Amino acid sequence: MKKIFALVLAVVFVLALFAACGNTPSTPSTPDTPSNPSTPDTPSNPSTPDTPDTPATPEGPFAVDEKGIAKEPYEWPLPLTEDNDTVLTYWWSTYSPQYIPADKEYQDTDLPQEILKRTGVNVEWQNIPNGSRQEMFGVLLASDDLSDMMHYATAYYPGTPLQMVEDGYFVNVLDYKDCMPNYLYQSKWKDPSDKATYESVFYEDDLVPVIWSLWKEPIQTDTGWGVRADMLAKIGKKPSDLNTWDDFYEALRGIKSAIDTVEFPMWMSSMIETNHYWQFNSFENVSVITTIALPIIYYRDGELVMGCTSEGDRQFAEFMSKLFGEKLVNPDWQTYFFATFTAQTYANETFYQGISPNYKDTNEKTDDPNCDWQPVHKPLVTADQVVHAGTVRSRTSTGNICVAAKNHDVELCLKWIDYRFDPNGWELFAYGPDGKVIYKDADGVRHNTEWALSKPDGMELAALMSVYTTSRLTECLLAVTDAQYLGENGHFAMEAIEYWTNFDKEHYDRAGALPMGVRLSTEQSEEVGKYRADLITYVAEKFSGFVDGSTPLSEWDNYQKTLDQMGRQEVLKIYAEAVEDYNAKQG
Repeated sequence: MKKIFALVLAVVFVLALFAACGNTPSTPSTPDTPSNPSTPDTPSNPSTPDTPDTPATPEGPFAVDEKGIAKEPYEWPLPLTEDNDTVLTYWWSTYSPQYIPADKEYQDTDLPQEILKRTGVNVEWQNIPNGSRQEMFGVLLASDDLSDMMHYATAYYPGTPLQMVEDGYFVNVLDYKDCMPNYLYQSKWKDPSDKATYESVFYEDDLVPVIWSLWKEPIQTDTGWGVRADMLAKIGKKPSDLNTWDDFYEALRGIKSAIDTVEFPMWMSSMIETNHYWQFNSFENVSVITTIALPIIYYRDGELVMGCTSEGDRQFAEFMSKLFGEKLVNPDWQTYFFATFTAQTYANETFYQGISPNYKDTNEKTDDPNCDWQPVHKPLVTADQVVHAGTVRSRTSTGNICVAAKNHDVELCLKWIDYRFDPNGWELFAYGPDGKVIYKDADGVRHNTEWALSKPDGMELAALMSVYTTSRLTECLLAVTDAQYLGENGHFAMEAIEYWTNFDKEHYDRAGALPMGVRLSTEQSEEVGKYRADLITYVAEKFSGFVDGSTPLSEWDNYQKTLDQMGRQEVLKIYAEAVEDYNAKQG
């Protein structure tokens, strides 16, 4: 019955898409997000990882705990199969299809061919256009004809990850734990104190429905904001002088007055924030604006609150509206999805914005030869403040794969995926075939190859990496930070990441975040669903107005009343129940 219900939902979804195709122009797609393990929107009954004292069972090729989960890495004997007849299907896509060589299918390029050579597993890589994925997934689901392996199934399935398994469409990895020792080891036993990663992967005590990308190293803050240090010097300041909101305010005013090319010194995007990399949460607010998900639920002063609606959000909006009023922020901020480098950046029109760790490359591409972007930390209310509001982060990343229950060979699929976490396999996916874009010297130190640095066919390193390595944003692998930053300016990028990470360790304790394992049950999700769409739309519209001053803050009280009329308190009550359920399971 559940499977029939899911089929009905999929058919309705596909029919709606076809009905809309005739009169709706296509729009650019934005990067998909999975049912985010950091956002409690899916059902779960996670258990705390076993203590390190749990005895390992030495039976089989690797030691396991009493639940049969590997307690150590395992080196798969290669090839994984000698069966040349079975062909697995992999529903897959890339955000950079334009970089795949025009004379080849992706599966004929170096990385898939090396994977085939090592594992012996024949895989048909079904490269799905980004803009078609949601529609095509609905079609496959409605016809009960899923590919053996599906990336981003969590984003498109009309239900929760638990329902994906219960409805019979996807497997529970724990039913095949002998086929995934490395992924399960990384999730549970590599660091038994890392509860967030465990709870991200183990949706329930006995359920692992998704295979996520995992960071190999401890969690890092690998994105942040920066300032033009050369501009700052013209008003007698340096980046380390910017600690509080007042410091940033005075710097923005000074830059606007002193630098002719800078009309709007701060460059902001429509979301304001990037999920889980909170830049502006020191009012104990979480002010990310999205049109696809409820605002973040978190604790403020001991009470559950909804992001973009709390007293901290009001204080943030009040400060930002002052900046907008003095024309210190780009007025077209809602036309940008993410505040990355733009034409205005390269034309010396921007002073303060989100930057990537490889900001030094941008310095060299900007019109001004003195351009000097440098990372800066988050503005605080007071210089010694420790911020509590936010979300928990785990070692999981965005990319993921789910394995279909109706399958040519479930066990072989899982072994093929697990090789991405294998002690001898992970480097292939993280760095690509040795000698193509990256090579190891005699001392084991990695460098970019001369071929990669020569920009073949005009392709920058980032473009080459998108073809010859595996992206943590689309697939699953054991991801590393340094693979992107092996070039001449790479050490600056790693230093920026260390700088942002160390600041977070000192000034951000995430004490107000909900635990990763707090997820709604199916019934709770359905109840929240009654209010979700209206709340999302109303919050996005009204809070944006408060931030840029187009809606006066005198309307804040009416905003609060309307939110409660639309069901905010009911939603918070449901999350409070989910927290109680979670705490009860912790014992």
